[in-house]
Amino acid sequence: MKFKGYTDEGLTVLLKDRFTVDYRIQGDEHSALQAAKNICVEQTVEFPAAHIECDAIQKEIIGRLEAFVPCEGGYRATISYSDQCATEEFAQFFNVVFGNSSLLPGIVVEDIRLSEEMFGWFPGPKYGAEEIRRKLGVYGRPLTFTALKPMGLPTEALAEEAYQCALGGVDLIKDDHGLMNQPFSDYKSRVKAVCEAVRRGNEEGGGHTMYIPNLSGSVFEIMDRAKFAQECGAEGIMLSPGLIGYDTMQYVAAHTGLAVAAHPAMAGCFLDKGAGGFACGLIMGLLPRICGADFTVFPNYGGRFSLTEQQCLDIVEGCTRKYGRMPSIIPCPSGGMTFEKLGAMKQLYGGDVAFLMGGGLFTYSPDLAENCRIFKSSVTI
Repeated sequence: MKFKGYTDEGLTVLLKDRFTVDYRIQGDEHSALQAAKNICVEQTVEFPAAHIECDAIQKEIIGRLEAFVPCEGGYRATISYSDQCATEEFAQFFNVVFGNSSLLPGIVVEDIRLSEEMFGWFPGPKYGAEEIRRKLGVYGRPLTFTALKPMGLPTEALAEEAYQCALGGVDLIKDDHGLMNQPFSDYKSRVKAVCEAVRRGNEEGGGHTMYIPNLSGSVFEIMDRAKFAQECGAEGIMLSPGLIGYDTMQYVAAHTGLAVAAHPAMAGCFLDKGAGGFACGLIMGLLPRICGADFTVFPNYGGRFSLTEQQCLDIVEGCTRKYGRMPSIIPCPSGGMTFEKLGAMKQLYGGDVAFLMGGGLFTYSPDLAENCRIFKSSVTI
């Protein structure tokens, strides 16, 4: 098919760097190879390639199969794409990575390697692990993290919890991800009250607790709520990209001065559970990092969710591996954590994490502030 007005020379001038994506494809060699070739077309032109007579589109726009090798569970295909197909808009980048092909079974996105140009478009976290630790003044041990719970408590009760936790010296407090703008604790009253409670707890206890309100509500309110949180004294915000979109999180991270925590609510819809999707280390580790998160919360192994030890370590690797100029971020294992599990978790994760304990912290004894002191002493390495 001829395309009037387009020349190979003119199109080639527009094309610069390429980024690569690793896909794990189920099936025998022949079917997996055919699926890999189909991905090259489906993720770009979505048009019968044999009928495209423009050489530049054939060579530059259609994805290139750079490598195809056997791996556990099938075959790994490495495909490169032109940056200009993705553009600096994250939604379109995400679309090129796995848009239509996500509808097909047996395909897993295992890794993404950005080009040099893309690191300029998506610089990642504003702060990163090292700067967060500098803000808190905490080095050489895991950070302690908790969540205000349960849904249904009035604002005054949640603020009292926050005060006790700050008094006890916990490093990080976030809203539970279910707390948004409900009538029993609306967003503005909660954020204002909790910020004041944390300030009092810090002054009386002599520590530095960072409060991270949940911002995963209406996209129409997000930037106003972020500004309100900052004006009240919050130092971070939490977003669930599975609910609001990875593009929205990337935008908010780039346009506020607050640290960003990513929560995994709805991320399970993207996660490979044996039929296709995204690898765990990518969807809960590297991808939030690319989108500007400074922390990523994920379900710990052995709890009420189904992640394995290896999947959790893959998330940590996505947060901490060398990735261009992008700072490392803080992995935050959570979900059913108790004091009894801390020893094994320290052994597995080491010190470059934040342990997030909710109900297990609150129910350890009636003295919440003392529970927080014990929590902090328990993670000291």
